[in-house]
Amino acid sequence: REVGAPERPVLVVAAVVLVLEALIALGYAALEIGQVRASRAVVGVGVTILMAVFGVLLLFVARGVFRGKRWSRGPAVATQLILLPLALSFAGGGTTWVSVGLAVMAIAVLVGVLHPRSTAVFVGPPADKSEV
Repeated sequence: REVGAPERPVLVVAAVVLVLEALIALGYAALEIGQVRASRAVVGVGVTILMAVFGVLLLFVARGVFRGKRWSRGPAVATQLILLPLALSFAGGGTTWVSVGLAVMAIAVLVGVLHPRSTAVFVGPPADKSEV
């Protein structure tokens, strides 16, 4: 290990949660394809494709976050900011557990990718201004 290299546990947690979100999206796509009926074929196929693409995108972003790739931070933040209001829409009744689960996962990823140690990994060490 390189001396002075920033610790990466927050990035690993964020990447693992992104993978979990991706697997949930892909699982939902698989369940939805089994529910496609002639009366709602367009909606069923559309939702299936949307969730499958979202799941694959999240897997790709998770890989980038895990590897500390700078490009992955923006999509990771954007997807979580979309999931937070979605989580609120499930609040109340029998779906409150979905609301809490989505919100906890979204917040965990946001904290993980915006944490100062993560920023150090994504951006790199600050430039030494005394060498200019």
